Amino acid sequence: MATLSSPLVAAPVVSSIPAVPGLPLLGNLIAFRRDRLALQDAAARRGPIARISFGHIPLYIVTCGDLAHEVLVAQAASFQKSAGIQFLRPLLGDGLLTAEGELHRQHRKLLAPAFAPRRLASYGEVMVAETREQIARWSPGDRIDLAGEMMQMTLAIAGRTLFGVDVRRDASTVAHAIEIGMRAMDKAITSPLQLGYEWPLPRHLRMRRSVRMLDDVVFRLIAEGRALGTDRGDVLSMLLVARDEDDGTQLTDRQVRDEVMTLLLAGHETTANTLTWTWYELGRNPSALARLEAEVQRVLGTRTVATADLPELPWTAAVIDEAMRLHPPAYMIGRDALREVELGGHRLPARSIVAVNIRGIHRRPDYYPAPLAFRPERMLPDAKKARPRHHYLPFGAGPRVCIGSHFAVMEAQLALATMVQQTRLRLLRSHAVAEPLVTLRPRDGMPAIVERC
Repeated sequence: MATLSSPLVAAPVVSSIPAVPGLPLLGNLIAFRRDRLALQDAAARRGPIARISFGHIPLYIVTCGDLAHEVLVAQAASFQKSAGIQFLRPLLGDGLLTAEGELHRQHRKLLAPAFAPRRLASYGEVMVAETREQIARWSPGDRIDLAGEMMQMTLAIAGRTLFGVDVRRDASTVAHAIEIGMRAMDKAITSPLQLGYEWPLPRHLRMRRSVRMLDDVVFRLIAEGRALGTDRGDVLSMLLVARDEDDGTQLTDRQVRDEVMTLLLAGHETTANTLTWTWYELGRNPSALARLEAEVQRVLGTRTVATADLPELPWTAAVIDEAMRLHPPAYMIGRDALREVELGGHRLPARSIVAVNIRGIHRRPDYYPAPLAFRPERMLPDAKKARPRHHYLPFGAGPRVCIGSHFAVMEAQLALATMVQQTRLRLLRSHAVAEPLVTLRPRDGMPAIVERC
């Protein structure tokens, strides 16, 4: 989400775009540091496109499905990832998330087979097994942090499906390292003083610590995979045996590391947050939970869920989709204009920074009546077909749409069905505060009581 700061030269102000009032010299920087979601909401109230500023740097926030489609799909070739993504580069290197142009196309082509339908179907059994193992660690009456538990579970799923190994032993290290890295990145984004990563600032030192901790895990996985030397059906082994079509060279350990690190972060963080927010909304909406339990009981009874069951579980899918509408893990997508572009009747100069306000689009009352209400029926198949696709963008859109979106949706559906079938949770918060880091997390976790297992 490193979208709201940029080392690029500021684009000239476009005076025809309504602005969110700010402070002299600083603009909206202080408001962004205090509560960026409130600032996004303030921009959304100004109209389909609004201007905020960080000092002399303007940023144009888009809260309109049609304009989001322009940025992400129709005019995608006129934009690149926001230069602010560089704040994630120490963690992710030159992986799929940070790559641009031909390099991005090469990386996406390399990874695409791992997310093909045939491979996805083979992951389902592992997803269910790891969910069951997580539940088996609980006892009735236990007080748990559901957010932390979901992070552990989705990391274990990512480890076995994407890397072919059991990474539960590394769960606490990975979680702690990612937490340090995300908070260091957040400090860097919001700092009025932008200095290079080589400067020994506290936030840079914390980021370096995060990278060291994660590198210890990832390079060990690579070494173990190299020793085996075969494609075992997971992404890591596939990367290790892949050869360039032209010269036959293999990826270096550093290149593999960058892709693995990207998948490690994106492959468990977003789904864990989705499941946490889903249970939060179910805890506040008992009728939706009762309908979910009835659907799972009717379709599955006591047998284990499988990927073939998912078409028969439309309410399960709708519950997850509605939770992602209200709490999209990727709540903002940033782009930099490569050339002058026209957007919403305004002409933006080259190098303009544009941020697509995913969370704001999902909460527009003209798209979703009573937008703050949790209503999974909006996400049932017929309702989804009647709505423009660009009114719902939890995974982005266009050539940079999330490559793992089908993986994530399948994982969330299988995990939720398994949890509903095997456990009952009582959430201890009727109101949770969202914390916008790289993804949209609940601040201070999500406490819950295990009522049955």
